[in-house]
Amino acid sequence: MHNQTRRGIAALALCLTLAFPGGALAEDTATEEKENYRLPTVIVTADKRATDVQKTPSSISVLTSEKLEDAKVDTIERVMQRVPNLNLSPFIGGASLMSFRGVTTSPGTSTSPIVMYVDGVPVDTYFNLDAPLMNVERVEVLRGPQSAIYGKNAMGGVINVISRKPGNEWHGGIQTEYGSYNTFKAGGTVSGPIIEDKLFFSVSGQHNTTNGFMEHDDTSDGNRERTERVKGQLRFTPTKDTEFNFYINYTARRDGYSNAIWGESPTLDSPLNDGDYLNTDILNMALTATVNFEPLILESITTFRSEFLDYACDMAFVYNPLMLNPLGASAENFDTGRKNERKEFTQELRIKSPDSADGVTWLAGVFGGYTDMHIRSVYSDAKVKDYPTGIPGFTTTATTYQNQPSHEYTQDYAAFGELSVPLISKLRATGALRGQYTHKKINIRNDSTMSLPDFGFTQQLAKVDKTHDDSWMELLPKFNLSYQFTDDFMMYAGVNRSFIPGGFNNVSSTGFNMKYDSQTAWNYELGTKTEWFDKKLQLNAALFYSTFDNLQIFKYDAGSGQYLSSNAGSARSYGFEVDALAHLLPGLDAEASFGYTNAKFDEFTQKDRDYSGNKVPYTPDYTALFALQYRHETGIFARGEVQQIGALYWSEDNKEQRGDITLLNARIGYEYEGFGVYLYGNNLTNRNYLSYYTPASNIGMMARPREIGVQAQYTF
Repeated sequence: MHNQTRRGIAALALCLTLAFPGGALAEDTATEEKENYRLPTVIVTADKRATDVQKTPSSISVLTSEKLEDAKVDTIERVMQRVPNLNLSPFIGGASLMSFRGVTTSPGTSTSPIVMYVDGVPVDTYFNLDAPLMNVERVEVLRGPQSAIYGKNAMGGVINVISRKPGNEWHGGIQTEYGSYNTFKAGGTVSGPIIEDKLFFSVSGQHNTTNGFMEHDDTSDGNRERTERVKGQLRFTPTKDTEFNFYINYTARRDGYSNAIWGESPTLDSPLNDGDYLNTDILNMALTATVNFEPLILESITTFRSEFLDYACDMAFVYNPLMLNPLGASAENFDTGRKNERKEFTQELRIKSPDSADGVTWLAGVFGGYTDMHIRSVYSDAKVKDYPTGIPGFTTTATTYQNQPSHEYTQDYAAFGELSVPLISKLRATGALRGQYTHKKINIRNDSTMSLPDFGFTQQLAKVDKTHDDSWMELLPKFNLSYQFTDDFMMYAGVNRSFIPGGFNNVSSTGFNMKYDSQTAWNYELGTKTEWFDKKLQLNAALFYSTFDNLQIFKYDAGSGQYLSSNAGSARSYGFEVDALAHLLPGLDAEASFGYTNAKFDEFTQKDRDYSGNKVPYTPDYTALFALQYRHETGIFARGEVQQIGALYWSEDNKEQRGDITLLNARIGYEYEGFGVYLYGNNLTNRNYLSYYTPASNIGMMARPREIGVQAQYTF
């Protein structure tokens, strides 16, 4: 049944994007109507210079501000759900676990396979993977490794969140929304000139609340989510060749218990404690400067990011059945939690040829970064009843406490350059090289005690204070050939090397090695970008192949109760991606994408278990999206889409598996002179499924069920 559904969606997308535009699109007689009927040109800065996305030789997904609004993509999580071959799942404690083209989250380095940049501020941690999408011009998703230009951790790709620049014209708007689970959202934006032609500003704010969808006996809103966002920008253009931009945004999140459950059977009944919580605060700041010293341009990007995370979760629902109940004991509480403070400062300087140059283009730069990651506490505090004493028939009460704080300092330095040369009239060669140096120093502590109050007995189980440090250095080359056959047809082929530096697991007592090695890969891609039927259809495709050494994998360690990093010997991943956009009729658009990944371990043995030949976990076989959208000049708007996520394995042994998932989303409304009213529905079939599951701890994470709501907005 699932295979038939998959083939049906693929066939429908192919027919609508290839056959229908050629045979059924109406002819436009007026020149103005013809231009309006074409797909618009989208300019991106993927290679750190402005280029037409259809003439940029790499795989890129672009969500413009209009597309974000039309598809109701209002979070980074929803952005990622639309990227071919990308799988994302929120986890306990503000973590976001990801797999893309076979590359998975590295918990030891706290990094994701895709690095996000919020107006230039790098976000590569898998905690607090969030960005404000108010007043955004576009979101660029660079699919495939980008280490040569963007540096470490860009093993899978890069997401650029780019805000709309304020100018001489006043722009703004207000939005409000109410939906399922008492969800309420309200926000607004205003931008305009302070001094005409010189100084401009924009300010945005947003308030989101929901009671959450998990069910609990003790409360109706324990699964609550509360998010407040503020965002601002100042733009200063003292001369026509000089521009400064200052960006700032702040997000405060105050949530209740998570969507975790016990077991792999989907349910909305929560086993968590009503007192669980998650609090996060994120501050991003960036200062950019651009000076045009024709024939070269100087750019400076200075960024600062501060994160605070505090969460608590009663894990009795895990430890009772997993460890204590078999002994005849049970925990009244098994409180766990974490407090993180992370600060990161970066500075990048670049000089480059003008973006408009048609011949030889070049870019050179240096980068420096400093990260202070202070995990003030990673604790567990338990009270266990009926704890066995070793004397037959006699039990007692036991209390345990463990805290494993750590403090890690990371220094990053890099120099990079890129040169693009036209070899003949339509053939262009591009080469790039980056030298990346990373040094890490970490202090790890452990304070563990166990007490038997009835006997007045307390034992120190561990008292550890260790310091480790090490460095990693890599050369990251890139080479690309592209051939522009016509203005509407380009092919490209490329090879590059990518890496994630090694590091240290931030616990002091575990069966895993404290240190793990860098993950490296050689990556190959062959792609094509095409436009058809007088630019009414865009059809792009890419084949990719990667070989990984020392693949950093995500593993639960029962000895420490933590999710840690270890290295697999080697792995490989190959697949393809296809995406299409089409104007089918005046006002009627189609969008389709499909991605396939086959990622397997070549060599991987852990604790005498051989996983060689098994598939990399959390990596779907395929992802697919197809959408139809209609906007009529009378103000009628309608959009429907179907998303599919292929089967995936939950662990390296490939024993537990989740099947295919199909989701249906829709949005309809009426628009008139800046006003808009809409009705939306996500997961309309109310498919209950797990977005994440780990067999080692038997913890699952519930994905969002059906959500229905109404929106109203006014823009000017």
